[in-house]
Amino acid sequence: MTIWTVLPAAAVCVSMFYYIAATVAAIRFARRGTTPLPPIPKVPPRVAVLKPLHGSSNSLAANLVSFLEIAYPRIDFYFGVHNYEDPAAEVPVALRQRYQHAGITLLVGEEPDCSNRKIAKLIRMADRAEKAEIFVLSDADVSVERDYLRRIVGELMSDEKIGIVTCAYRARPGGSIASRLEALYVNTDFLPQILLAEMIEPMHYALGATIAIKRKVLEAAGGFRAVKNMLADDFYLGNFTNAQGYEIKLSDSLVTLTCEEKSFAEFWHHQLRWARTYRTVRPISIATVMMHGPFWALILLAMTRGSAAALATLVLVVAARLAMSAAIVGRVLKMPEMLSELWMVPFKDLIMTGVWFASLFSNKVKWAGREFKVVRGGAMREVKG
Repeated sequence: MTIWTVLPAAAVCVSMFYYIAATVAAIRFARRGTTPLPPIPKVPPRVAVLKPLHGSSNSLAANLVSFLEIAYPRIDFYFGVHNYEDPAAEVPVALRQRYQHAGITLLVGEEPDCSNRKIAKLIRMADRAEKAEIFVLSDADVSVERDYLRRIVGELMSDEKIGIVTCAYRARPGGSIASRLEALYVNTDFLPQILLAEMIEPMHYALGATIAIKRKVLEAAGGFRAVKNMLADDFYLGNFTNAQGYEIKLSDSLVTLTCEEKSFAEFWHHQLRWARTYRTVRPISIATVMMHGPFWALILLAMTRGSAAALATLVLVVAARLAMSAAIVGRVLKMPEMLSELWMVPFKDLIMTGVWFASLFSNKVKWAGREFKVVRGGAMREVKG
């Protein structure tokens, strides 16, 4: 035996262990979602929902409506856009007439000297929300259930030590092949990794789909200005909060992401940005390549010149990968309509291996039509020209 057979064989074993452990973690998480809503204070804290927007999409209006119909007594909504030319500005303006009872505020413009334009909008919105006791940040492509805010506020207020409540998320595709690949990545890669990590270690980061944070905790962590130049703003906001002695809780609820990538190139660049982000903020994430079962099984097959044992190993790995994906998508995420998409998972896994290798050769990322270089410490600088 040589290193070229030992290494892929070891990686196959690691992958199989990961598939089992991640499935267990996901099923344990699913049981938490059936728990009753935690109580909220008799006088509910005032919540400001902050939504930075950039560009419109087919699902944007429906996503925002899901927030405007949240069942919570003291809530204000702040939407931020770069300028009036952004088509996203039209959506909250149009919804204001329909939801006159909701405190909807549209803010145009950004805080200067911020590499991260999402944070540049959040700074303006948070400064305007002077009465808020809790800030809830959520990306524009996220939709929620009516009891979403009652649950995360109850979880946040259940213990003084909890500074942030964040939500894991599932993804629905928009229809294109690229969006289906993106949704499969979220549902069968990202989500199980998050749930497994949360099962074995305390969380010291937050997820951008939802970050609910107490005002005093945000101020102690340096406010949004502390992450104004960070690529992984959600990671560092949680990390800075954790450094102040506060805990981060993963909510028992899930939110839903709508994937609307239209081309393979859009999917590739999005995944490349994520991969380089992970490598920057958590270098140990490089080791996740050891969990790319189908890739290593194919390498083993090639190195053994198509031996029967290696072929059987490939079949076993693919079967285990599909079983894990089916359990998570069907039982945990309760998305039976996506079970028919799972045949794409092994091919998506091979693409993600390509993304992993590509991520090693540069620190540049593309985000919202701009190119950045990620520098030491996780900050980013725009690359001009």
